[in-house]
Amino acid sequence: MPSPRRAAPMDSPAARDASLRDDIQVLRAIAVLWVLLYHAQIPGASGGYLGVDIFFVISGYLITGLIQRALQRGGFSFLAFYGRRARRLLPAAYVVLGATLLAVPWALNRTEQLDFVAQLLGSLGFASNLVLWHQTGYFQGASDHKPLLHFWSLALEEQYYLVLPALLAFSVARWRAAIAVAVTVASLALLAWWQPRDASAAFYLLPTRAWELGLGSIGALLSPAFIGSETVQRVLRRIAWPAGLLLIVVPAQPAWFGASHPGPAAMIVCVATLALLLRAPAPLSRAWMPMVRVGDWSYALYLVHWPLLAFLHNAWVGLKADPAALMAWRIGAVALTVPLAWALHRLVETPAKAALTGARGAVVLGSGTLLLAAGAVMLTLHRPAPGAIDFVELRKPNYGLSANCDAEEPFDGREACRTRPGARWMVWGDSYAMHLVPGLVRVASDRGLVQATKSSCGPFPGLTPVRAELGRGNTFASPWVEQCAAFNASVLGWLARHPEIETVVLSSLLTQYVDDSKYELQPTGKPPAARIRGEAAMRAALLEDLGATIRKLRAMGKKVMVVAPPPSAGFDIAGCLERKQAGRWTLGAPVGCAIDVAEDQERRAGEHRFIDEFAKSDRKLPVLRFEPLLCDATRCQVERDGIPLYRDQGHLSREGSLLLMPAVMEEVTGQTQMALAR
Repeated sequence: MPSPRRAAPMDSPAARDASLRDDIQVLRAIAVLWVLLYHAQIPGASGGYLGVDIFFVISGYLITGLIQRALQRGGFSFLAFYGRRARRLLPAAYVVLGATLLAVPWALNRTEQLDFVAQLLGSLGFASNLVLWHQTGYFQGASDHKPLLHFWSLALEEQYYLVLPALLAFSVARWRAAIAVAVTVASLALLAWWQPRDASAAFYLLPTRAWELGLGSIGALLSPAFIGSETVQRVLRRIAWPAGLLLIVVPAQPAWFGASHPGPAAMIVCVATLALLLRAPAPLSRAWMPMVRVGDWSYALYLVHWPLLAFLHNAWVGLKADPAALMAWRIGAVALTVPLAWALHRLVETPAKAALTGARGAVVLGSGTLLLAAGAVMLTLHRPAPGAIDFVELRKPNYGLSANCDAEEPFDGREACRTRPGARWMVWGDSYAMHLVPGLVRVASDRGLVQATKSSCGPFPGLTPVRAELGRGNTFASPWVEQCAAFNASVLGWLARHPEIETVVLSSLLTQYVDDSKYELQPTGKPPAARIRGEAAMRAALLEDLGATIRKLRAMGKKVMVVAPPPSAGFDIAGCLERKQAGRWTLGAPVGCAIDVAEDQERRAGEHRFIDEFAKSDRKLPVLRFEPLLCDATRCQVERDGIPLYRDQGHLSREGSLLLMPAVMEEVTGQTQMALAR
């Protein structure tokens, strides 16, 4: 093993290139290892995402220091700065982007391919964080299925470096540190204001994450005389081990420091990282050299690991019955990352810094950008074969009559959410009411339909599901809890003012109201101390609330029907069917992607118990169930006559709703749809 690189005094020429410091490479190694462990879902690494926050501080410190030294020498050039950044980042990134693009047609379903195209173009334009922000949401694809998810942090860094050089170059030298402090404080203040309102935006966007890079910038802009003083260095040496320990403890137990991210845990690791960066580096023993090498490869490791895991997550579409097998596959993917990252670092990243200079570098990198963009366009232009199922259309979110019917405001009977004026039927509930709408429109074609729906908010005016560990701004936390209660109250009020509505169909997933492992119930108008906990108590409260709602509706002269959620699977049924049809690699899928009855009964035991108890409590009320149409003793169908009935793991596709709703009404009630409507 080569001898360790010796750390130089802070005022020596060697210190002018801080990236050569072995202690910084160790910090990079800690950061990337936490990210890898977290993405592999290794126990004890639940906060490994904080490795990205460590990277942000290191990046802000190094790049700001580079700019500051160039400005002090009078030799700063925007062209030279961005050219160096391009040679440092783009060659390895383009190789990974190109390899991922080539694998995508065989690894991803069509919907995920189109999402990938947006991610790729966003990566080329350093805007992937904006793309991924828009690809989040209840009906969007799972984040762990997106092969370029990790490029969001690279985009955010580059956006910071589009602004920072100009701020420093066009400001008076003595004000640069103050500017960095102002930017950091403003970003933190914006985070505190914005996160409760839009947690996803606060996570992905530069204005609310700039403070992490800004901490590094502050460290780089502090006076060398101040940082290099013996008093300051003595303090930094004393806190070095506690700071290093925090970089191990906090990512291992992030829940100790709060649930929001970025939040207190991110602040702790960022400040600890800055303290270690400011400490005058001491020589490292040979025992640290493996970590130094991992730090050398950290960029390549970060680039390579996630596409492998994302492809695995896409392929693993089956039941969650064998978590050990999935863990073994994840560990295998991470193990494969190591030789691939070594090759990328050795054969691409390192030589490109020296080779891609001047006009040659501009031509090569420009050509790479054009080739990748052309590949994205070609992937977009692909169309399904004539007669094949269009899974892109089938898997689109089913909002019912309109996406505007996934209400964020109190219900007002808006025109987009009714089939015609004077409609006589209403469907009320969460997304499991939305997916009934195509079939209900057919059933109530001569009566008209009004849609009153809000995602995750069931038709239970007296209760709202809460997840106590979530921070403000998330579903099942404030202010969503208040919005859900207000929405349901507004629906009841609207129905009281509209006697023309004759029939009200109620439907909900129910899980968020009976699963006591994740949720509690907040009674409307009562303080948090009155929350209901435990499955039996939650189920009893829900039975009482639903019964009270039905009595109120009957008092208004309205007929009521309750539609139970259909059988569901622990995997994406439509995605499984598409992978089977296309011959893509599929792991863990049951025969025909069918739903296992025993697994569904076990996984949704609380929901089944609630439906059974409710059906017994009011035998006059039709409770419509899909099981008689779809299931035998062991399996439930997921397609009929070659048409997929589901768009994901539990929501019906539009075609599934059209096929099943008329049939399930007639099957369960023993009446024709016309008799039921009278």
